[in-house]
Amino acid sequence: MSTLKKLSFLFLFVLFTYCSAWVKVYFQSSDYYEYAQQQKDSGNLTYALKGMNKLELRIEDKYSGGYQQVIETWESSLVGLKPDFYEKALEESKLVIPLLTEEQLLSFIEIYVQLDTRYVPDAALELLNRSKMNGNTKLAQEMDEFLKEAFPDYQYQS
Repeated sequence: MSTLKKLSFLFLFVLFTYCSAWVKVYFQSSDYYEYAQQQKDSGNLTYALKGMNKLELRIEDKYSGGYQQVIETWESSLVGLKPDFYEKALEESKLVIPLLTEEQLLSFIEIYVQLDTRYVPDAALELLNRSKMNGNTKLAQEMDEFLKEAFPDYQYQS
């Protein structure tokens, strides 16, 4: 077999493998996006943003991600097209934190500061701003200190 044929087969194999992986990731993240939309529509905003709590899953349960998992799946993709629901997930994820109640924000921070800190500074900043507007200076001061100590690189105006 000639070298050209060998290279052609190798190229086709790599292309087929890449396309298969892309399609699998596409459908999985599409399922995550649909789950996130359903959770948002049902008022389960934390699940919409972060997906199911992995600590509460049993072995036989199927994991369902949220907007964060859709974003993380595609944000570092260098080759290939990103699906349109990736951009939608980026936009939807920005809308969730402001919809959470003060109690939900506190719970969100408490749970995810130890598990996965993505969006935790955003939740703390939202709580800081609400506390300032409501005149709750104690909570505002706590959130300000929390942001400075836990997330010193997070950019915000204190």
